[in-house]
Amino acid sequence: MYENILVAYDGLKFSQAALNQGAGLARLCKSKLHLLGIVATTGSSGLAEAYGEIDIWGMEREELEQALNVAALESGRQGVNVITCIRQGDPALEIITYAHGINADLVVLGHSEKGIIERWFDGSVGGELLRHLPCSLLIAKA
Repeated sequence: MYENILVAYDGLKFSQAALNQGAGLARLCKSKLHLLGIVATTGSSGLAEAYGEIDIWGMEREELEQALNVAALESGRQGVNVITCIRQGDPALEIITYAHGINADLVVLGHSEKGIIERWFDGSVGGELLRHLPCSLLIAKA
């Protein structure tokens, strides 16, 4: 059913729900699980980077690498074939581009009452995902 499952993952609680569901489906379907971390360079984080001397994006990238490595190890121990990737830019565009590039059959995102997914769906980002993803979208709740 699914050959390539993409999970947008950052290590936070709401994305853990996405990882759990994505990894479970990947195990059942014998699919590749793609874990995508995104360093968001748009919005308020872009302003903070532009005016500060602290490498916010570099720090975020390091945290994402650690979170992705732990998630990949845990999923791999469960017999899941895991591929990790970190991209930098607009979250919706990066998810859409990556999903097209791997011929994703399913994208899994986590949902939190006050998380990034809710903010995405409040604005044009959520609309972009719904309009341009080449596959189904699963919103995982904890």
